[in-house]
Parts: sequence; structure tokens; C-alpha cells
Amino acid sequence: MFATLNASVSAIIAATMMVPTFAANASFASPGQTRIEGGNVVLVQQFEIIEDTGTSNRIIAAAMMRTLSQEIPAAVCHLHNGVDTEDALAELRYSVAKFDAVSDALLNGNEEMGIIGGEQRRTTAAEIEILRSYWSPIYDATMAIIADPGDRENVTFVYDIASEFFTKTDHLLAEIKQSHSNPAELLQSDLMLIDISARVSMMTQAMAYEACRVWSDGATPELVDALVSTKATYAASMDALTNGLPALGIQPPPTPQIAEGLAAAGADWPVILDYLNRVVAGDATTDEERSDLYQRLVAKVHKVEEIEYMYSAYSKRVY
Repeated sequence: MFATLNASVSAIIAATMMVPTFAANASFASPGQTRIEGGNVVLVQQFEIIEDTGTSNRIIAAAMMRTLSQEIPAAVCHLHNGVDTEDALAELRYSVAKFDAVSDALLNGNEEMGIIGGEQRRTTAAEIEILRSYWSPIYDATMAIIADPGDRENVTFVYDIASEFFTKTDHLLAEIKQSHSNPAELLQSDLMLIDISARVSMMTQAMAYEACRVWSDGATPELVDALVSTKATYAASMDALTNGLPALGIQPPPTPQIAEGLAAAGADWPVILDYLNRVVAGDATTDEERSDLYQRLVAKVHKVEEIEYMYSAYSKRVY
């Protein structure tokens, strides 16, 4: 089931600290390219991670998997409902391949991704194996949806498992942070900034998924409450990163580049918030507006991931 990371694919996944750049007015950040190989979706274009060894490599990789736990259902929802289908299909294929690649790297290591050696801690390795087994039927369902976006049975399966999928990936992230914690390598204050930015990244896709479910399947109280909570937490988290929150030990952006990245990532939030408020209120939205909302949130996840890399690079500063 898992895509084999052969030499050519591993080279493509080579990790660097060169942060990808997106135009300030770009509405959609294209995901990596993929192809079908031996019945699997595999990456043929690199996604970025960090280049040197250390705790932050594994933390960011595990955080990527948590973001993907929401990114995949969001893409499935838009693809199934015929909104922005080309981008949703590309994002879904990329996300599936990315989850395979990252989970394999966390378990077995991948020097080109900056994860040196396989997981040596038996408990952590077992947790990764558990998540990979859990992922298997999700992978099968997403592959079926890629082949037939109208496959309601598998779409419903992905919807039903979305919350648990997040919980499982969040648990693994917590395990990796605990087992690889090394204050001599990664200060707690830096870890907090990486963690908040990673959670912001995940919430962009949680909002995309929750909004899609509300306008496509009906505004159940549970879905509406989830969207209201996510957008409020997202806004508070971005404000803390942008302006600092000394009471919680969160400092303002430590470099001009991070400040600029946060400003770029937050620039269209008023537009997104207006869309989300309308969805929550049950106001009618057109397919064009739904597509614009999804495109903005997908572009935003990539912009926020840039900020994660910046915080990671900053954490490696020499005193």
C-alpha cells in the first residue's frame, strides 16, 4: 500500500531549508506533482522540510501529518461536491503521497529529508506503525475517490474518520515531541513557536473541511460549532504569532522575514472570515465563492508552512 521511495523519488523529496516562495496575490499555491506508480500515488515534485538533523525535523514532519489529516478530507469534500475539482484532485493526490513519504521517513529515516536514521525508540516506532496501519484503509478510500469522486461510500468513510484521524496524528506528534525533546538542541520557547505555527497550518485545512461540510451536507449544530471554534482559535493563534503574547511566553516575530511571512499569510483573512461567517450564518454562497474560499485556504496552508520552516531555521541560531 505504501509508496516505495526509490532513489529518484527520494531525490525529489530531498529536504532543504530554502523556503518556497508564493506571490503575494496568488490565490492558489500548487501542490507537488504526482503520478500513479504500481497502483500508488507517488511524489514527483519536492515538498520542503528542513535540511539538518535534530528534533525539529521530526516534529515538523509529524506536524505535516496532522495537517494532512484535515487537508485530505477537505480535498475529498470539494472534489466530491464538484467545487474547484482540478485543484482539489491535485491537492488530494499530493496529500496522499506526502503522508506516505513522511510516515516512511519518520519510521525508517530519509537523509534527503533531513531525518537521519530510522526511529530508534521502540515505543515511538510502534506508534508510527500503528498510525501507518490506521492510514491503510484511508489510503484505499482516497484512491477510490480519486478514481471516482462520486463514490459516496468512501467519501462518507473519510468524513466519518476525519476527527479520529486528527486525534491519531496529534497523538503521534505529542509522542515525537516528548521522546525527542532535547533542551540543548531546541529551546522550549522555540518549540512553542513551531508548535503554534504548525497548529495554525492544520487549522487552515480544518476550516476548509468544516466549511465544505456545512454548505454541502447541511449546517448541523456540531459542524457549525466546530467551524466557529476553529476560526476563533485560528485568529487568536495568528494574532499571538504576529503581535506576541507575553503572558503565555510568546514573543513577537524574532526576524523581519518571519514578520513579513506572517503579514503575507494574514493579508486575506478578512476576506476568508467574511466567507466563513456567511457559511456559519447559513447564507447562500455560489460555487465561485466556495472555490475562492478553498483556494485561499489551500494557499494559506503553504504560506503558513513557510513560517514553520522559518521558525525552525531560527531555532538553530548560534548563541
